[in-house]
Amino acid sequence: MHERKAAVDAVVIGAGIAGLMAAARIGGHGRSVLVLDKSRGVGGRMATRRIGGAVCDHGAQFFTQRTLGFRDVIEHAVRDGTVAEWCRGFSRDGSIAADGPAVGDGHPRYRGARGMTDLPKWLAATLATGGNEVEVRTAAKATSVAVEADCVRVTIEGQDGAAEVVEAAGCVLTAPVPQALDLLAAGGSLERFEAHAIARLRTVDYDPCFAVMLVLDRPSLLPEPGAIQFGGDAPGPVAWVADNQRKGISAVPALTVHATGSFSREHFDVPPDEVAGMLIDAVRPWIDGDPRTAIVERSIHRWKFATPTTILPDPLVAVSEAPPVVCCGDAFAGPRVEGAAVSGAAAGSWLADRLAGGGR
Repeated sequence: MHERKAAVDAVVIGAGIAGLMAAARIGGHGRSVLVLDKSRGVGGRMATRRIGGAVCDHGAQFFTQRTLGFRDVIEHAVRDGTVAEWCRGFSRDGSIAADGPAVGDGHPRYRGARGMTDLPKWLAATLATGGNEVEVRTAAKATSVAVEADCVRVTIEGQDGAAEVVEAAGCVLTAPVPQALDLLAAGGSLERFEAHAIARLRTVDYDPCFAVMLVLDRPSLLPEPGAIQFGGDAPGPVAWVADNQRKGISAVPALTVHATGSFSREHFDVPPDEVAGMLIDAVRPWIDGDPRTAIVERSIHRWKFATPTTILPDPLVAVSEAPPVVCCGDAFAGPRVEGAAVSGAAAGSWLADRLAGGGR
């Protein structure tokens, strides 16, 4: 197999919010950065999909901003019209009636103006401004990460059979931890990484999640603000149900239903249509009319690494100091969107410091 070679200061694997925040920090220090993502677009689990005339968020549903560093990003995005406040609490835990109690805790829950992908798209667009040398490349699947004496070699799957090898001074891995470990192992030099760091990463596990999207012929019966958050340990199969129209992103009523981690694990290999049917039965109280006619279109997505069940206490885990290689994401120091963003920023700062010759 032929190889094409390129060189940059840093490679960031994953163009979700952790990877984009990491790239922003590294690029802000005047370094050249290549961000790779195997998907066709940026955002990772901040995912939005069109189904007919509906728009559905089918990954992360909202985000908060309770830390100072992330607050600055969100305030800027709000001013630009990219992000808007949705609400300050949801109905909770089995509110079967349409008037179930809402819980407000004073913390804004934000959404993208047109969907959850808006924030990562906005971040990606800002990376190339101000003279930064940052390239975001989608539909580019990294297949291995190897370290040599003075560089990191990242292999990218070639569309034409010719793999591309990018040599970099450092690397940030933001993929779900099992996938990050697979990339390091595929590099053939796993023994060169810090054994304690690899052992810590191997403790991380994730729950899968089925996401069912249902386009309706009339408004749903969900209570204000248009969502119920049952929680991942809910006794039934549903952890979350929301109406994307009431949320403010869809022109027509469309539900997003997330299954619990336990249900998704148990039914992971069950045919998707059967899983969708079970989840539709579970949310029938909030569908106005017979689901057989009220649901005009439907789609199902299976997230393999949806929610980390193990949260490491630190925002990053460095697996190599020379050359610098670091793992980060939503399983580090705080889950969900804000946790991933803070983790990515910390990893980007760590790598930029190492590239500048900084120590521990």
